[in-house]
Amino acid sequence: MPRYHFDVIGKNTIADRTGLLLPDDTHASDAADRLASELYEIRPELRVRECAVLVTDDDGEEVHRAPIVKVH
Repeated sequence: MPRYHFDVIGKNTIADRTGLLLPDDTHASDAADRLASELYEIRPELRVRECAVLVTDDDGEEVHRAPIVKVH
């Protein structure tokens, strides 16, 4: 099972050094979307346009980018 890393990016970066083992890119993207939604609710300082959850694989390749915005 591949490992994915979920960094919070914006003015400052919070790097995910451990990552999560997930079955595929789709599961990783879904997890990032949920995390971005949760961060919107609990970390109001991240509610700026350039903040996002960046998902990368173990090779450092970008898999998904989930902006930290309110989901309707």
